[in-house]
Amino acid sequence: MIKGILLSKLVSRGLLIVLAGWFIVGCEASSVPLSQSRHTAIATYDADISDDGKFSLVASVNHNAGYWSLNDDTLVYTWQHGQGDEIIAVDISANGSRAITASATDIALWDTSTGKNLGFYKIPDSDLRDVKISSNGRFLVMGMGDGRVIHLNLRTGRRLEFLMHTEAINSIDISPNGRYVLSGGNDYKAIFWDAQTGQPIDQWQHDTRVVLVSLSRDGSYAFSSGSMADAYVWNLADGNKVSTLALKEREYVLSSARFSPDNKELLTGAPSKQLVLWETRSGQQLQMIKVSTRTKKKPSGAIVYAVGFAEDGSLLSESSAGWGERWEKIITPPSAD
Repeated sequence: MIKGILLSKLVSRGLLIVLAGWFIVGCEASSVPLSQSRHTAIATYDADISDDGKFSLVASVNHNAGYWSLNDDTLVYTWQHGQGDEIIAVDISANGSRAITASATDIALWDTSTGKNLGFYKIPDSDLRDVKISSNGRFLVMGMGDGRVIHLNLRTGRRLEFLMHTEAINSIDISPNGRYVLSGGNDYKAIFWDAQTGQPIDQWQHDTRVVLVSLSRDGSYAFSSGSMADAYVWNLADGNKVSTLALKEREYVLSSARFSPDNKELLTGAPSKQLVLWETRSGQQLQMIKVSTRTKKKPSGAIVYAVGFAEDGSLLSESSAGWGERWEKIITPPSAD
């Protein structure tokens, strides 16, 4: 999701910054992480964590993006665009072989095994709202401010444009094989569609603007979240609702989400410093964590930009405060009510 400097331009993203301030609780201490590493010196614009939980990609206010190994907490690569071009969005492909970084004008494709750049792609003359890459870097999908979805085959150059939404798109996701896309926008809709035909497979109506969407890696589930506690898990086999997240008032807006490898759990991040583990089938909260902020001397906010699951069962987070953190998973069974 494009965050950082674009948050001030995008109504839905700007809301995250406002809420990050509203949700500060003066006397509330952060949870204690298993490990913690400073991934940006000042602040983070955007971040992503690989599906296997081994790497993270973090864009900083210093106009670059760092590709980090989370197993030994080392900086593997530093990637940049042109001089002075701020990187405002990042994504790691589902199989971890490719990564993308985006500025306001172009998108760069990177080989994660060598660190080499594989090409730059010009962004159309319209607000880029979100961008994702498929496995092996074959397909790129962009969600635009005018409601268009642009699906690009980076090998053949084939470009398809679909006017999926009547208003701006806020969030987008792509299946590992690049064929299916999930998009959410200001028109209160989440749309799951086939990139080969451009036809919607399912559409889900929200009560508010859809600010976040996410697909499970195996294609079983979709997640979509609005701006006022309307957050749902959907079954992609039949399009039916699986669960509604039991969000509380301070959890209304979510900034990141990921299904666990077995799809039994959903991990979400929020502008309120909250990292929450949910039971997928029931939508009930299993665990809540407060990520760390930049300073411990006075209250400050932190938007959780990326969440993930590590191979050892721990939970991972990257936040606007610049911290990459690892957390013990301690599941509290959901209450009967």
